[in-house]
Amino acid sequence: MLNGISLGIMTIIILLLGGFVLTLLINAFLIPLFKTPKEVLAEIIEIMDLKKEDHLVDLGSGDGRLLLKAHGNSGCKCTGYEISPVMLIIARTKKALQFPLSKDFFFEPEDIFKVDLEKFTKVYCYLDRKSLEILKPKLKEFVKSGGDVYSYKHSVKGIGREEKILLKNGIPLYIYKGK
Repeated sequence: MLNGISLGIMTIIILLLGGFVLTLLINAFLIPLFKTPKEVLAEIIEIMDLKKEDHLVDLGSGDGRLLLKAHGNSGCKCTGYEISPVMLIIARTKKALQFPLSKDFFFEPEDIFKVDLEKFTKVYCYLDRKSLEILKPKLKEFVKSGGDVYSYKHSVKGIGREEKILLKNGIPLYIYKGK
């Protein structure tokens, strides 16, 4: 026979599991999920030529794989913006395990369309064409002010001089360099 405490604990567990499942379903159907393939991470980071003084932002950072690799290779400052709570938990957990003491590395729950890019030196994104089109004015201003943009798979026409590098997996990386 259940008493009030055990009934309360069971209810909390059921609600937590239900909330987690609901969050997973929302993420799966409402938020597009693109992951930069692991086999090209090192290649992309090498192309970026990151220095310790750089501040890299990943718009829609997902599980944080690119930033974790970039920070590990160069020690540069890294910020990832992600709206998915599940991806944020995964990214923050990976960061805490790999770089527990780093004060130059963050994953933030921000809308990428509202983020101010002024403090960054390089932007990386693997987004769909529609999202890139919405971000276009912001990216154009960023390149114009001297920042570099790296877009995996999709180009962003009209934000600056475009360079296209075909990665070893056959997918292009589009580069837009500032001054």
